[in-house]
Amino acid sequence: MDLPDRPLVIVANRLPVSRGPDGWHPAAGGLVTALRPVIEQVGGAWIGWDDDPEGVPSRVDGLNCDLHAVGLSEAQVEGYYHGFANRTLWPLFHDLVEEPVIDRGWWRIYEEVNRRFAATLEHVVTASEVTPLVWIQDYHLMLQPELVRAAAPDAPIGFFLHTPFPPPELFARLPWRDQLLHGLLAADAIGFHTTRYRDNFVRSVQHLYSGVTALGDTLILPDGRQVRVVAHPISIDVDEFADLARTEETERELADLEQQFEGRTVLLGVDRLDYTKGIRHRLQSIELLLERRPDLIGSLAFVQIAVPSRDDVDEYQQLRTSVETEVGRINGRFTEPGKDVPVHYLYRGVPRPALAAYYRLADMMCVTPLKDGMNLVAKEFVTVQSATEGDGVLLLSEFCGTSAEFGDDAVRTNPFDIEGQSYLMESAMRLDSEDRRGRVARMAEIVRDADVYRWVEDELTGIASGGHGP
Repeated sequence: MDLPDRPLVIVANRLPVSRGPDGWHPAAGGLVTALRPVIEQVGGAWIGWDDDPEGVPSRVDGLNCDLHAVGLSEAQVEGYYHGFANRTLWPLFHDLVEEPVIDRGWWRIYEEVNRRFAATLEHVVTASEVTPLVWIQDYHLMLQPELVRAAAPDAPIGFFLHTPFPPPELFARLPWRDQLLHGLLAADAIGFHTTRYRDNFVRSVQHLYSGVTALGDTLILPDGRQVRVVAHPISIDVDEFADLARTEETERELADLEQQFEGRTVLLGVDRLDYTKGIRHRLQSIELLLERRPDLIGSLAFVQIAVPSRDDVDEYQQLRTSVETEVGRINGRFTEPGKDVPVHYLYRGVPRPALAAYYRLADMMCVTPLKDGMNLVAKEFVTVQSATEGDGVLLLSEFCGTSAEFGDDAVRTNPFDIEGQSYLMESAMRLDSEDRRGRVARMAEIVRDADVYRWVEDELTGIASGGHGP
């Protein structure tokens, strides 16, 4: 990778480490995995919140950066994270799948916490011998660029939004829209997953501010300063997943699954348990399919892996209850005496070899969110399938960022059309094996051409060469 010749400071909601029985280790999240090779090469620091700020070490083996923990009180976590970030911004940015909660107390805490992050970053930048490149991550920290610019006016500053950005008519509903846009526009470069999200942002800026000119990927502000606004789709480490697909442990897991589901067509869903993921709609499509095609009862299995998410938020507790009610109802309707259930529901994460085995097992991968910034599960699936010459079908929502990359090689679905989605499931199962294998190969090639390392390089190069002018 061609990287800027200066240290990197990453500012994210959480630190890239986790504490296990044998001490602290690098976390297994996608962002950490993506940035480890960069950090290894250029070094730097990572600033983020941790539940135990006093216990976090300054360095962890396997991660070439200094760790700076931001401590938050319970009230701050409640207002900033569970409140404004996840009950106001999250539903708003996902096209009002749930109604956003407008709470001025949460907004004040969001401002307060962003200032705490910025104070830590000012300390890090001041202590650095070379002015670092600052890369801020996601909707939790949208006020950071302006705060950082005040503290470190010479630092190149980038921001990447990992969620969608809503159309301007939705964004305009937020009482603090001006403050968030003003905060973001202090960056040198602002990154989004797709051109649609980028264009939504540009239109929001032009709608709310006069005198802003858009020239290609550049916004020219009234004071003459220029901000790069770019679309860089995030991706995965292709070689890592291709290798994982063929490990002995994955093979053992697959053998067990093939024995368990022998003779059955397997449809798979892998999601965080979030109302944006369309899990209930997907289950209802399965129900309609079995209702219309009783001959599939006993020969079709749907496996839903639902990774726990935000358990202490009311909306997520209600979602879990409704999903588990749907599962129980479908299994009650369509399970024959002495036979296996049609829906296998796992409310937990699974180890990576087991996940790769499920990807290999699946005849159809159902990635059907109501709205999603990108969705890396789809990219993981086609990579694992391609690495093992598989012919699994990808059923993909037209409302996630990945759909813009994969085009018609995925079977595109409107997850709001539950009945129509059930017909697509039925027709996709009848696709010719050679056709399915060709689709998988072409989608996997798209992922390989734009892997996570290209995303990092594009982002950091854009930040380093971005904003200039007065």
